[in-house]
Amino acid sequence: MRLSTRMFSAALLAGLLATALMLSQPARADDDRGGSWLPIPRLIDKLEAAGYRNIEKIEREHGRYEVRATNRQGARSKLLLDARTGEFVGEQRSYERRDVREGRNDRNAGNGAECNKRRCRDDMPAAPAAPAGSR
Repeated sequence: MRLSTRMFSAALLAGLLATALMLSQPARADDDRGGSWLPIPRLIDKLEAAGYRNIEKIEREHGRYEVRATNRQGARSKLLLDARTGEFVGEQRSYERRDVREGRNDRNAGNGAECNKRRCRDDMPAAPAAPAGSR
């Protein structure tokens, strides 16, 4: 009787473990709590198709993507995109330099490069040079 009780317990335990393994799903790195997020490569494709370039610092925040990018006019901005569809939600244009916003871009004025602490952009058209005797 003692042997049959142990066998029954072992069989029951094995059955419960097998059932638990069949019902459980492995956790994956791209799973999230709120549903399915648009994959980042597809998000980048959508942004490039919309004319954005220099796409960097993609973050998942508050159920949406926050992306820093450069638009067609060359302005840096933080884009707010829906996490599931990639649709445009909003934009924060707080990444422009203060002197550019105020119209004072005299740093590197003659060479067409717009520089800040992180990088220089030489893809901007060069500012026209003033004539020699026009002071």
